[in-house]
Amino acid sequence: MKEITINWHIIQKCNYKCYYCFAKYDNYKKKEIHYSKKEIELLLNRVYEAFKLKYKDSDLRLNIAGGEPTLSKNLDYIIQTAFSMGFKISIITNSSILTTKFIRENAKYISMFAISIDSLDTETNHKIGRFSKNKSLEFSKIFKNIELLRIINKDIKIKINTVINKYNYHEYIGDFISLVKPDKWKVFQALSINTNKIHCTEEQYMIFLQKHRNININLFPESNDEMTDSYIMIDPHGRFYQNTNSTYTYSASILDICTSEIINHVDVNFDKYKNRY
Repeated sequence: MKEITINWHIIQKCNYKCYYCFAKYDNYKKKEIHYSKKEIELLLNRVYEAFKLKYKDSDLRLNIAGGEPTLSKNLDYIIQTAFSMGFKISIITNSSILTTKFIRENAKYISMFAISIDSLDTETNHKIGRFSKNKSLEFSKIFKNIELLRIINKDIKIKINTVINKYNYHEYIGDFISLVKPDKWKVFQALSINTNKIHCTEEQYMIFLQKHRNININLFPESNDEMTDSYIMIDPHGRFYQNTNSTYTYSASILDICTSEIINHVDVNFDKYKNRY
């Protein structure tokens, strides 16, 4: 494989409360890794060495997610430490608390910057839970942030992530996507984790995709089946985890596993993984 993407969900906390949120982990008692620079460095070192031993000819990309990763006080340290080790860096954020200072100091390290946008409608975003302190995202701010990212790093790729759910499946956001001109638009069917509730039916998902079938953008749909068992993921406590049968399964902490054994704890369907990239 040319590139292997490792998704580290560094923090569970978020300033939004999306009703379908997948970042709900078990009641693990230890502190999240991102609080400790020593543990951050140890985890990143072990992951990099383990994957390079197995996939020596592949580039490694660390995709930083959450929760909302910009809530971590050590996010800059994670980005810059991982970059110095040899990782390519990407990040997923709702961008609501993204600062100009963060962009100016970190854009040069980031190869792909993903922003989560589910709806352009204030009422819909409130139903989903995509607001904080009764304040919705200012879309003019998104345009300014993207413009600044592209000015600072002319090679940066911009991605928009959209999760289709029971509140937004009927909407059309193609004009916004055409204005942003992302290099990639990922459209996910909301996945149900630890619940029997269906957040998005197949029919609702197809309605949204059909509405946007003529958008001249690199659109990458991911249904529930395509998302299941197809990601290499690390939780905030430093454990590999996987979304199998609508629930999460976890490995031991990477900090407690010998480097030579780490790959054996990665539970992923690589055929499905390859189809996503």
